[in-house]
Amino acid sequence: MSTLESRDAGPAIRGKAGVSAICVRPIGTDLVAATAFDTLSRKMGFGNVLESLRRETLWLLSFDCEESRAAELTAALAENTGIFVNPNTHRHVLVPPGRPIPAGRADCLETVAAALWSYDDPQSGPVEAAVRERMKMTELLGLRRMTVWWPGVRGAAERGRRPAEVVLSLVATRSRLEGLLANPHSEGWYLVESPHTPAMMLAAVEEIEGRQDGLPDE
Repeated sequence: MSTLESRDAGPAIRGKAGVSAICVRPIGTDLVAATAFDTLSRKMGFGNVLESLRRETLWLLSFDCEESRAAELTAALAENTGIFVNPNTHRHVLVPPGRPIPAGRADCLETVAAALWSYDDPQSGPVEAAVRERMKMTELLGLRRMTVWWPGVRGAAERGRRPAEVVLSLVATRSRLEGLLANPHSEGWYLVESPHTPAMMLAAVEEIEGRQDGLPDE
């Protein structure tokens, strides 16, 4: 889902066999997530359905190589470079091509994630340049940084709402009391309601961006 209100955008798999991911999650308290949870729960009225909120950085990496080689290169980038993961402040999970990205919530009955990305990410370019310069990794086609929010939602059905509708209200800015997690002026987003592989995540983003490119200029 994006700022174009593309609620029914189903992510199409586009045959990128060499797409892998690095999930980076903070160790200890995530102050950004804690502040967002407090605001949503106490100030925006979501305290009756929102029990927790977690955040992770997701790096999607596209390679021009076989899946097994892509998995090896991803592990090397995450564990040997210090570019993607700071072991003192973060833990990480490697997701090889074809494997689903693990849910950031294990204690929640209803799991729907919100995947966000910046239209002009200031980090992706320097990181990609560092990888190419330091690792001489010719197989790397490109990379993309995303933020994935995992809300712990309970009791939505009892209030006549689907979990996805609750998460939509957390993300999309429509009023003073709706929407906080995404900046509609600088970020795209969509809801992840089922297990996604890295290739599926990337395909969803590209599909949404493709529709945006087709809009007439205002």
